[in-house]
Formats: sequence, structure tokens, C-alpha cells
Amino acid sequence: KSLRVLILGDGETLNEEGEIVSLEEEDADSDEELVECKLMGVLGSMGESHTMKVEGKIQNVDVFVLIDSGASHNFISPKVTTALGLAITPTAARNIKLGDGHKVLTKGMCEGVKMKVGELEVVVDAFVLELGGMDMVLGVSWLSTLGKVVMDWKAMTMQFLSKNQEVKLQGLGNKIIKQGYLNSYLEDTYRGEELGLWWAQLQSMDTAESIISKDFSCILNQFPDVFRDHIQLP
Repeated sequence: KSLRVLILGDGETLNEEGEIVSLEEEDADSDEELVECKLMGVLGSMGESHTMKVEGKIQNVDVFVLIDSGASHNFISPKVTTALGLAITPTAARNIKLGDGHKVLTKGMCEGVKMKVGELEVVVDAFVLELGGMDMVLGVSWLSTLGKVVMDWKAMTMQFLSKNQEVKLQGLGNKIIKQGYLNSYLEDTYRGEELGLWWAQLQSMDTAESIISKDFSCILNQFPDVFRDHIQLP
């Protein structure tokens, strides 16, 4: 018997046929998809000038929306789809490259999401993706349907024509995010459940201590001479 050792260089791996291939070549087929779905500004770069936060409503529920010219597609949080019962169409998982370089996988597609931003009615298809504290991201796939758009990044406004009517969206700027948004509500509900559990445990402990105290009182009453308080030196 002989021992064979195969030494691979940096960035090399073995394919199914046992051939040495470069990782860059192996990933070449997916690079186009990564670039196509590159999502900038969702995590870690919300202060960039190409993003604007706005308030929206889905099924009359307040949602926190990020308009992001660096995102090629639209995205929606799985917490929102679950809470509102939105149908998710299964799709092949797609790699999404975030602004900080991390890659995450989509969890299907939510088609025909109806949302109101001010007086504007928006209907979009959105990939289901974990979005941190946001409910939805509107990217270039939506922005490209608006035609000419006038952005004022200083005033955080966005103007365009929709159905021959001028629409002006006002961004939230640096406003503190209110707790009425769906994701915030869900997080508060989760924290409330934790608090309720903690309170239930605390009450159980109090009850146990109360039972012990009653038992101990019976013993004290049975042997008063033994447990009598000493108020002077023996």
C-alpha cells in the first residue's frame, strides 16, 4: 500500500471528478446572481445617502420601509409575512450579498404585496429575507417603474409622477423609530412573553416560600421553648 498526499493551493478545491479547480471558477456561475441581488444599505449602512426611511401600511398595519437605490430587488421580512398571513411562493434559494459583505439566503417570494406609502399605492413582488429591525425594502426593481424621480437627500423627499398625479414622499430622516411598526411590535411581544414567563416563575417562587413559611410556623408553634427569642444573655 502507498500513501498519496494531494496538496491544494490557496483558493483551490476538488470537484466531483477529483480534478483540482479554482474556487473562483466554481463560483463563477453564481457571481452574476450575487451581483444582480446585491443588497446595499440594509444592514450596517443605513446612513448612506442612497437610502430613505418611510412609513407604510400593509393591511392597515404600520410597517417600517427602507427605499434603497443600492438594492436591486424588493425584500420583505419573514416576521411580516407570518404575522399578516401573506402567501409565500417557494423559489430556489438565492444568495444575497449585503452591504457589509455577508451573504444570506432568501426564503421564497411574496408576490403582489399591496402597501400604501402616504397616498401612494404600491404593489410589488418581494423576496423573503431577514431584515433586522425593518419590515420591507424597496429597491431598484420598484424604483425603475417610477420613471423620472427627483430626490432631495438633504430634505429627505422624493418626487415623481404616478397616474399623472405628482407624488411626494417624505422620509423619516433621523426621527426615532416609533414602537407602532410591526417588527417593533413583534419584538415587544416576544419580550413581553419573556417578561410574563419571568413573572410566573417569580410568583411560583413566592408561593413556594409562602408554603415553607407556613410549615416552619407550625414547627415553631409546636416547640415554643426551643425557638423562643432570647432577649438577654443566658
